[in-house]
Amino acid sequence: MKRLLLLACALSCAMAQYYTKFEWSACNKTANPAVRVVSASLEPMPLRHPGTANFSVDANLNRVVQGNLKGKVNILRTVAGIRLPVRCYTYYGIPVGSCEYQNICSQMQSAVPFVNINWLVWVHLMLTHGQSVTCPLTIPEGNYNVESKSADIPDFSSSFSWLGMGNFDIDMSVTDDIGEVGCYSIKLSLQPK
Repeated sequence: MKRLLLLACALSCAMAQYYTKFEWSACNKTANPAVRVVSASLEPMPLRHPGTANFSVDANLNRVVQGNLKGKVNILRTVAGIRLPVRCYTYYGIPVGSCEYQNICSQMQSAVPFVNINWLVWVHLMLTHGQSVTCPLTIPEGNYNVESKSADIPDFSSSFSWLGMGNFDIDMSVTDDIGEVGCYSIKLSLQPK
């Protein structure tokens, strides 16, 4: 009986542990990737869905980013102390999760009607920096500072219930026609309202 009680206590403690701060770090494979993030923030943490997330990022592009952007994402999700990889799913023909993304730009455009991404935020950011919002992208080198923008977080309880809560450790890398754009590891939490 004592063992069962200890196990129940341990599980309830593990279930209550959410990341309380957004964390990120570089995992670049080359000495000079195209993107160097100076600072990044994402609040509140844990992110609650449905809800609103506020984000800021300050990044330097050391060279032109151009052509077809490809990406690779690996996601580990921890719930109740159990850590498991999130596999790649297809939702209305769009890959979601730990996937290889062959054309990030067109996949983002395709995802808009299905996942309630605030595409206007992306368009505004690109136009503010004098960039085209058509694929393939050409983004010149320079400093890109995005301060205090917000984006809607959809309700994951129906479409993406398997992603609705937990701690997420995400490694993502992006390349363009020239080479490595960047590689970053991030830690965040999702929680239903």
